[in-house]
Amino acid sequence: MILYEIIQDFNHDIFSEKEGPFVSIYQNTHTSPNEVQQDIITFKNHLKYAETSLQKKYDETVVNELLEPLRTLKENKIFWHNNTIGIAILASRNDYVVFRLHSNVKDKVIVADSFHTKPLIRHFQTGGTFDVLTLDREKFALYTCTQDQCHKVKFEEGTPITKKEVLGTLDDKGYLSHNSYNGSANQAMYHGHDDSKDVIEKDTERYFRYVDRFIKNTYSKPTKRPLVLWALTEHHGVFQKISKNKYLLEDGVKQSDKNLTEEKIQEKAWELIKPRYEKEITKLVEKYKQAHAKDLASDNLEEIGKKAIEGNISTALISADKSIPGKFNKTDGTITQESIEDPMYDDVLDDLAEHILNQGGEVLVLDEENMPTDKGIVAIYRY
Repeated sequence: MILYEIIQDFNHDIFSEKEGPFVSIYQNTHTSPNEVQQDIITFKNHLKYAETSLQKKYDETVVNELLEPLRTLKENKIFWHNNTIGIAILASRNDYVVFRLHSNVKDKVIVADSFHTKPLIRHFQTGGTFDVLTLDREKFALYTCTQDQCHKVKFEEGTPITKKEVLGTLDDKGYLSHNSYNGSANQAMYHGHDDSKDVIEKDTERYFRYVDRFIKNTYSKPTKRPLVLWALTEHHGVFQKISKNKYLLEDGVKQSDKNLTEEKIQEKAWELIKPRYEKEITKLVEKYKQAHAKDLASDNLEEIGKKAIEGNISTALISADKSIPGKFNKTDGTITQESIEDPMYDDVLDDLAEHILNQGGEVLVLDEENMPTDKGIVAIYRY
């Protein structure tokens, strides 16, 4: 039996597989136990659709080889009781992976000779996604948010989080040591050679340096997402002064981190991020218009296909709401438009996005209302 893996990015062997068919399933799910059964029923319907589509081109051996692991997944109660608000499941004959998503998706099943990844590209792109660091002298937490959703990040087991845990792992004999007092074996007290106020300030700074280094190296550098600091005003000053994280915004939320909800964090932090996001989109659209006037950009699908083969696309903007059923020929760049129901064909826009990313280009998936044309894609050329 092939066991599924829950993954967080595109760094997996399944994305390098060449031999299809491939099944891509996107489904909205629920966190309430009362709605789990409905999620399972929806998933069963998705499997039936995938089976019908596969049977048009492949024999039963191939169909069962690909779908049997997914059929067992529908019986996995642990899996369905740990859902977020969406899942993406990508399956090949050799493997299958699961993305737990924290934003809504359009329910769809695509059977084709390549994976359908456009919704994932949008989910992971940095433009509308940001992190929020909530911080005080004793603890911190990290939230990943979009304009619609927010969820608390689960750190690896054993990660030091509280000041007590962190300072207990550091060695600075010049001023800090820790011992147990007042008969308590569970509360470490930190002391040094300075008065108590100086010790508290030094402890706070050392703790903040650890938090900054941990967030920068583990999350900000790999994802390049903007980081919003949520802390009291006096903690903002200390953290901003010592931080080495170039993704940390100068502006933050100057409030206590007590009694926070994910909804409150998303709403307040998005007020800071929204102008940046809108400015980024406006800048890209203007860049496209200027390049188009110089014949260095286009919204012509066939022309973009040719430029993609040449590796001549620096940035592509793709509509999240439009699909063009067909196939992108990765040898000569030609576009063949056919029915999406045919398991040999996917969304051409999805194929182009994947190829452009593999060529080192940038791809942003935008709402249709933010697109500069109604063609579904625009591309800015390198030269």
